Amino acid sequence: MEITKEAKVGLFVAVAIGFLYFGYNFLRGKKFFSTYKTYYIIYNNVEGLANSTPVYVNGFKVGQVEEISMPDMFNTDSILVRIFVQDKIQVKENSQALITKSGLLDGNVISINFDNKPASILTDGSYITGFREEDFFTSINNMVAPIKSKSEHVLATLDKVLNSLQIVFNEKGTVNLTNSVVDLSAALHSLRLTSENMNKIVNDNGNSISKTLNNVQSISSNIAKNNEDISKGIKNFNKLSDSLASSNLKSTIDNLSKVSKELAVITEKMNRGDGTLGKMVNDKELYDNLNKSTKELNLLLKDMQRYPGRYINVSVFGKPAKKAEAKRDGDIKSGVYKPE
Repeated sequence: MEITKEAKVGLFVAVAIGFLYFGYNFLRGKKFFSTYKTYYIIYNNVEGLANSTPVYVNGFKVGQVEEISMPDMFNTDSILVRIFVQDKIQVKENSQALITKSGLLDGNVISINFDNKPASILTDGSYITGFREEDFFTSINNMVAPIKSKSEHVLATLDKVLNSLQIVFNEKGTVNLTNSVVDLSAALHSLRLTSENMNKIVNDNGNSISKTLNNVQSISSNIAKNNEDISKGIKNFNKLSDSLASSNLKSTIDNLSKVSKELAVITEKMNRGDGTLGKMVNDKELYDNLNKSTKELNLLLKDMQRYPGRYINVSVFGKPAKKAEAKRDGDIKSGVYKPE
């Protein structure tokens, strides 16, 4: 049986299409006669990923990235990555798909990390939790960023110091600095003179200072020796204070105030001339009469004491009275006795 030209062309095209399919899948990393499961991962940054990026489990390649897309153009933090993994790899729910570096100079890969805790096995078309590992340059940048910030702060401070030094060492600043040095020198000179004067005072009055310190020490010693007596005195004072606090001091003060008011009323009446005492104080004539009567009474008592026979007469014929009268007259004439 002769094969027609059309059949040959069709067979050639079918074989070419087969080779193209298997070759394309081979280049994509798919093995012939192997089955795969599809999983989805959501990242916020897929820098370094591309179609056919390998997928590893513990360093062993088990699949690759099939497609990268952004389902929602308004949510740029949600990027969907579709991967296929060999069907014999059982991916758990608590697994993590980590974007990491396979080497210092190599590109990024996806590494599926399994958790030892028991969990359910994901089915075809499930989602795996995605994370991104900091790359080398990001880690270096995070380490250098604080040093950079501190360096900038130090440089800013240094710039301020240099500006201040420039202001100090300009023409006007030099004059001010010279004046400051002169003032400092004068201050140190005054301090030296003061120190010398203090030393002189201490040397001249060393004995007095020593005596004063000895007196202070003696006083302190006496206080220490009489500490018990001082304590007793303080206790006695506290007792006196407590006694005064517990006594009816308010009543005493009220009575004293009442007496003072009554005394003021009496004094006011005396000043007005009310009552006998007031008249005696304010009536001059009454005062003079009382004074005169007192004087005459004193003279009478004095005369009676000197010449009692003149006033007490027990004789029938009156001779003692006459004798007393004659003696009195004689004493008056001689100046021995003055009746006034």
